[in-house]
Amino acid sequence: MERNWIISSDSHLLEPEDLFEKALGARHGDLVPRYVEEHLGNKAKHYFTGLEYICVDEIVEGDEMSEDAAALQSELIEASSDSAKRVECLDKDGVWAEVLNSTWMLYTMRAKNDALVQDCCQVYNDWVHELASHDRQRLKVTAMIHMADVDWAMGELERVAKLGHCGVLINCDARPEWAPYRDARYDPFWARLEEMGMPLMLHIITGNVQDPYTLFGEEARKRIVRLTLDIFAEGPTALANEFMFGGVMDRFPNLKLVLGEYEVSWLPNFVFRMHQFKNDLGPSMHYEPLQHEIDWYFDRIWHGFVDDPHVRMATEVVGDKKIMWGSDFPHARCTYPNSQQVVEDTLGEHELLQRGRALRHRRTARAARDRRRVGPPRAVREGRCRRRPRSSAPSRRRCRRWRDRGSCR
Repeated sequence: MERNWIISSDSHLLEPEDLFEKALGARHGDLVPRYVEEHLGNKAKHYFTGLEYICVDEIVEGDEMSEDAAALQSELIEASSDSAKRVECLDKDGVWAEVLNSTWMLYTMRAKNDALVQDCCQVYNDWVHELASHDRQRLKVTAMIHMADVDWAMGELERVAKLGHCGVLINCDARPEWAPYRDARYDPFWARLEEMGMPLMLHIITGNVQDPYTLFGEEARKRIVRLTLDIFAEGPTALANEFMFGGVMDRFPNLKLVLGEYEVSWLPNFVFRMHQFKNDLGPSMHYEPLQHEIDWYFDRIWHGFVDDPHVRMATEVVGDKKIMWGSDFPHARCTYPNSQQVVEDTLGEHELLQRGRALRHRRTARAARDRRRVGPPRAVREGRCRRRPRSSAPSRRRCRRWRDRGSCR
């Protein structure tokens, strides 16, 4: 298969074992997120999120049941906190660049101690900024921002923007004890994001629904199916109730919203329901009407998928420019090291993939053309040249143009 470099819009890191404990252990004690070797009698490596526990083997792709799977898991874990190894994996997988989101901080966003979550966000944001310094062109990082205190969130937004983070990831829904996201108290945050042009991501796990990977015990695990379905509905529900019908997108029409890891096969039904509520159900309940048509809102929302086989159905209702693939590296359903094949199988000859190929060819041709161009010598550029450069005609024309402007004597 021909290799067409692809970009992952949603990949992940595994924070180092002692990242939060080393930085925050003295301040928060036993509440700090950390690795433990046992939980409820299960002697295996677990991660304490500040609220719940997760078995690491269940989260990361691969296991110890086979030698190949164990080797894959080891490779994924190493590449999750070693940026040089990460770039090697990108090359191996045919991925040119990726947007990097956290793993453990996603879970820590649910911790009840707001001061702890805020401190962890800052520690994580600094760490991921340093990790991406190995290759900032290929490793793009998002910042974690806890929304309990809007003033704090504003300050952290300004800080990470100066660091160069490419977007922010917040709690995918407001806590029950908080004001809902439609409330005007959040408006300065949305306004600043809009002004900066930074995308706002709502990602699974960060809201009020407990992730099924944190369930232990026979009785608790009977809720796995229910919670799995609930967690995939939480972000879209918050999007509709708070950002669309709650007026946030009307007040901030250039705010860029991204739904992370919810897949896309639900979109046809969801778009239908939004039209139905706007045109029929909402008026029957005297609900305040929207300022725009439903399609106007979906033009401002991007959706991520990993291996959803129904991408074509989704593009028919929201357009292919709003659909983005992500590898979910290094999680249990990630596409590594077969991302090229997964994307090819999922999109096939779809226009989305064909446009990507055409863009790649255009960029390659443009780069080759740029390399063939003969630019003026440095002395000419700096105005120190007293004669025409001994180069091709295009360069002589440039030299005359600069001389007419007084740059050459």
